[in-house]
Amino acid sequence: MPQKMEQVGFVGCGEMGSMVLTAALQAGVLDPARTVVAERNPDQRTKLSGLGVQLVEFPAELGQCDQIILAVRPQQFAEAVAEIGADDHGRLVISVMAGIGSNTIQTAFGENTRVICVMPNAPVRVHAGMCALMPASQATDEDIAFGQALFGTLGKTVILPESNLWAVTALSGSGPGYLALIAETMVEHAIEMGIDPDVAPILVAETMAGTGRMLAETGMTPARLRAAVATPGGTTEAAINSMIDEGVQQSIRRGIQAAHDRGETLSGG
Repeated sequence: MPQKMEQVGFVGCGEMGSMVLTAALQAGVLDPARTVVAERNPDQRTKLSGLGVQLVEFPAELGQCDQIILAVRPQQFAEAVAEIGADDHGRLVISVMAGIGSNTIQTAFGENTRVICVMPNAPVRVHAGMCALMPASQATDEDIAFGQALFGTLGKTVILPESNLWAVTALSGSGPGYLALIAETMVEHAIEMGIDPDVAPILVAETMAGTGRMLAETGMTPARLRAAVATPGGTTEAAINSMIDEGVQQSIRRGIQAAHDRGETLSGG
């Protein structure tokens, strides 16, 4: 585990921020006595009051923190930075804000700021997330190790260059939505085929979860798993051939590319 800095500050602690905070405290990655949370919502501060961290209302009170976790909405970024202020000595800033790159963050906090941008996905809610860490060039090995320890409490982490931001957003960030659409369709048709409406979602969810585990834990490629399941002349092969004829693969590719392109457009890239 990387060495703890003197003080870690959270700017905003809504759903994502509170998940990171709670999991990291439980895992011992963060020391509650050295953790400060700036959260304007009084109800949210009340929810966090049992964690043993210092709770404040304004980001200005995080100015002395060595490491800052930015978990506010992008439109709140400028105000938060203005309150915290720049730090000529340099600090680590880890951001989960979509659409704001490391150059913008470094310019706002000061040229010596070390930045890591993170793209988590929805399954962090059940500690089965995929978090892509994209460190800027100034980030040290110790910074990256801290980021991996922090977000590793919510699932798996990978290190990627920031140039991959919109590709990873379109893949793992938006990916749960694609799989949910497939699951939704499978459940609907299962019910149409006569399967109990209470049982169909279980069959589909466990099938998807088990398949994901096979891919993650065995090292089997998707192509190899598909071939292993699709016995020649059997039911799976019939289904897959029908889906290929309908252009499913091309549709998936176009959808992922649409997500990528939309992200670039929204960011002005």
